[in-house]
Amino acid sequence: MCVRMCALKCICVLRLCYLNFFLSLSFFPLSTETYEDFDSRVIEVKSVFNMTAKEGRKRSISCLVAVGNGNGAAGFALGKAADRNTALRKAKNRAIHYLYYIERYNDHTIYHDFDSKFKRTTLCMKKQNKGYGLHCHRAVITLCKLIGIKDMYCKVEGSVNLLNITRALFTGLASQETHQTLADKKQLHVVEFQSQRGLLPMVVASPKDGARPNPESEDEIPNTRLHWDDVRAAQGLKRSIWAGVKRTIW
Repeated sequence: MCVRMCALKCICVLRLCYLNFFLSLSFFPLSTETYEDFDSRVIEVKSVFNMTAKEGRKRSISCLVAVGNGNGAAGFALGKAADRNTALRKAKNRAIHYLYYIERYNDHTIYHDFDSKFKRTTLCMKKQNKGYGLHCHRAVITLCKLIGIKDMYCKVEGSVNLLNITRALFTGLASQETHQTLADKKQLHVVEFQSQRGLLPMVVASPKDGARPNPESEDEIPNTRLHWDDVRAAQGLKRSIWAGVKRTIW
């Protein structure tokens, strides 16, 4: 049984590699603009069925493809057709017309921690230092590489539908606030604390019209929802997943 499951996983990986190779060979429609710096990746390929009055149960292929240049510009789209190659080409050509521009902090991570929800899928994304890497779902890792995000932690809660994950990721990244936008809105200096600097803050953004003299009131401070796992880890109450497991001693 284990050998059969491993064989199926290898076949799925080889199919995705073949599909990505096929996308690299096919070209975008002829136009005055070129997209030589954009790369494309297949997120999902599945069969869908539609019941019609004349033809009955009609089968078609649905493909989810994402494109990006690794420098903040990325997009995704769905393509449906009777055969797989046509569906992949439709999805890729459509995705290039629905691009998002994602702001990145120092061109390697997100600006702040936030949660993004789409239907029953929730993504909990956290900003990380340079060199941390991408500790995320496999689809989120592929999308982050297309966007140009190199360091981030993301936890998927609820449904793991790939289309919902993609929509939640792009919606959350597009709605994040930059440090300059936050400073202009609050009319206060935005500072960052780093472990190597101790208690000395570092100013990362200042309001363009000058800071206001009075501090921020308690009513203006947002009520951030804390995750219980993070609270337990901060207080040292989080136990190992192997704690209390009975091991057989031969």
